[in-house]
Parts: sequence; structure tokens; C-alpha cells
Amino acid sequence: MQRPDLQNLVSINKIGSERRNYTIIGIVSEKRVTKNKNIIIKFEDLTGEISVLARANKPEAHMKAEELLLDDVVAVKASGSREILFVNDILFPDSFLLEKIKFNEEVNVAFLSDVHAGGSKHLEKSFSGFIEWLGSEEETAKKIKYIFISGDNVDGVGIFPGQEALLKLKSMREQYALLASYLKKVPKRITMFMCPGQHDAVRVAEPQPIIGRRYAEPLYEIENLILVSNPALIKLIEKEKEFKILMYHGDSIHTFIHDIPELREMKAQRTPAKAVRHMLKRRHLFPIHSEAVYIPDAEKDNLVIGEVPDVVCTGEVHRVDVENYNGTLIITGSCWQGQTAFEEKVGNIPDPCKVPILSLKTRELKVLDFGNEEELRRLHTK
Repeated sequence: MQRPDLQNLVSINKIGSERRNYTIIGIVSEKRVTKNKNIIIKFEDLTGEISVLARANKPEAHMKAEELLLDDVVAVKASGSREILFVNDILFPDSFLLEKIKFNEEVNVAFLSDVHAGGSKHLEKSFSGFIEWLGSEEETAKKIKYIFISGDNVDGVGIFPGQEALLKLKSMREQYALLASYLKKVPKRITMFMCPGQHDAVRVAEPQPIIGRRYAEPLYEIENLILVSNPALIKLIEKEKEFKILMYHGDSIHTFIHDIPELREMKAQRTPAKAVRHMLKRRHLFPIHSEAVYIPDAEKDNLVIGEVPDVVCTGEVHRVDVENYNGTLIITGSCWQGQTAFEEKVGNIPDPCKVPILSLKTRELKVLDFGNEEELRRLHTK
């Protein structure tokens, strides 16, 4: 509403019978394509609903209409009357980082996800090699002060039919004990933040609470590990400076890729950061209500991106991908698991054992490879 280009902004019930220019802000409740390739979208706000038509002969507006998902909240600049409006432009809430924060101190942040401890394809040697490196005298390792671990920390039990046959450790408690045995070796100067994913011992519905003591008691014994919800916004502080990192495991990435034609056609499973761009564009991690397994909150929508972060880090797709969107750095995480039979079946090609490391002083990002060649040959590549 504060944007200068949103002129003639009205609520839907104020649209009259005479033809003129209007701007509305509404939520997409229906969308369909006519035989002429025009797109008809029904928008609603708290005062009413109206049909809006995006004509195929207006390519720019038509392309934006194609991208709309159910439950997207957008502004529409249009002309017409209460009978029907014709789209001139569609504006998403969008995300703009106005100032790029840099710390004075030389601080590095490492990003991990999808450890899948306890699975038969878990890359134990490779992950142990990374943990050992953290305690080494190597220059990059010595500057690491924070590690973000974005979900699917264990392989889980009963996540899909027949999973038990693919597990090395058959119980959640054993899996979390293995995970804790790694993390206890991380130098105490490093603070770790860990959120859950669908394979962890929490509800699948988002937002997911922190991993509880019932199955993961050993994690609570690690002083430098902070368990957080999924999603979670973490603010790293240096005097008056705040560096904001939004953690989200990334369940919605698949939905964005499936439902947005541009992402589907480019097979964005291989470039998942392009899907995360759409979360920032919409200022929402999972806008389609019926697609998300979601626990509503009467006070607020916990999946809204309220504050624009410096970094969004996700997991889920098992591939490192990096993008910059209007100043925000997007990092999708690698994994510590060889390609599973399911991934092979659906054509997902993981890229394991890669660790993105970000300098908060320079904002320079590098990706290091901790793969153990012998283990990768045995558990990852055919």
C-alpha cells in the first residue's frame, strides 16, 4: 500500500459500474485458462470478490498471471468495471534488501542440511571428515563461528513405506545418538543452529516445533547447539549490526516447481534456488493453503516473510545452489547421503558433501567439497 505506483487503490466493493482504472489488493481464489489462452482470475478481499482477465495479447501481464498461484496476495492494476476488470499489471509483495550488512570481525558461517544420520546411504566418513576439519588449523575453518543445519538431520523411521529395510539404525533414538556423537566434536567456539525437516521426530505440519527430548535427548547435552523451529529467523549481532538468516527446510520447493510453468519447464530441481526466489517475491514460504500441511495460528501466519533476510538457507533438494535476489543471498543445502532408490526413480540427482561458507566481513561465498571418494563410489554413484 505504501508503493507510489499503486494509484487509485480501492477495496473490491468500491468498484463501480462505470469503466475506469482501478488498483486492488486481493488474494487469488480461482484461476482458469480460456480456449483463447486468456486467463481469468477471481480475486477476493475482505469486502468482496471480482473476476479479472489477463489477455493473451498482452504478453507481460499475461506472463505474470500465468505465474500466479492460488492464495497469492498481489496488487492488480486494471481497467474495467465491477462486471470484469482487465489486467494492465500485477505486482507481487516482493523483497528488497536496502542495506547489505558486513561485520568488522572476520566471521565465517557454514551451511549444512540433510545429514540423514542412521540411513544406509548416510555418508559417515565424509561427514566425519568435515567435523574433523572444523577443529583444524586451516584458515577458513578457524574463522567459522556459526553453523546452520537446515533439517532432515536423521533419516527417520516410517517416513515412507518400506523404509525400515533401508535403515542402518532402526530407531529414532539411535539415529539422534549418532548425530549427537558428531556434533559433540564441533569446537565450542562454534554456535550451531538446527531446525527440523520432514524426516525428524516432529510433526510434518509446518511450522514445525523444535526437535524434542523424547527421541533426541543427546542433542540437549550439546552446549553450543541451539534447536530452533522450522522456519526460524536468526539474527547474528555485532554491536549495532544485525545479520538476518532465515532458515527453512524447504518442503514447498517441490510445489513451486510443479505449479509455476517457468520452473517446471526448466526442471528447476537442478537449480532449486530459483524456487526460493519465488518465496521472497511473494514474501511467503508456502502460499498455497491446500498444498501445505499447515497448523494455523490465530494471531499471525508463521510462514510469512515479515523481515527481509540477508540470507535464506534451505535443504530438501540435496543440491547446493546459490542465487542473489534483490540483495538477499539464497543458499540451498547439499546432503550427507548417497542417491536413494526413490531419488533415482524420480530423477533427482543429489550433489552430496558440499558446504557453502559465507564470510560476514566480505559477504564472499565459497563452496568446499568434503566427499570421501571411496565412500561416494560405494554409496552414491553406480
